[in-house]
Amino acid sequence: MARLPGDADAIRGIVPAASEAWREIGDNVVRAGIVDQTLKELCYRHLTGDPDTMDPAHLEPRERAALQWADAIAYDSARADDALWARLHELFSEPELVDLGCAIGFELGQQHWRRTLGLPARD
Repeated sequence: MARLPGDADAIRGIVPAASEAWREIGDNVVRAGIVDQTLKELCYRHLTGDPDTMDPAHLEPRERAALQWADAIAYDSARADDALWARLHELFSEPELVDLGCAIGFELGQQHWRRTLGLPARD
């Protein structure tokens, strides 16, 4: 049951500045940026608990590292240890790390917010 009327866009629209800020972040970080959108979407699905993302054995090294980082961001920052950071730096440039990390963080917050409203984590 939704706790406020409407979908996520309508609810954000109650405060126009919040709607505008989310649109800016969504357009420039979550759904765009310098990291391939397919990789970002894999991380977003991982945050929802998508079972297809839980066994990384079939994934490429870059995808595995991104999911490990998403897991650390979402569940336990201690998992972002020196070994993970070494892999991340081998596989991503610093601008890519900033883009991907921010996208994961914003998406995580969005998913939590949506769930507290009684909405699904993602449309």
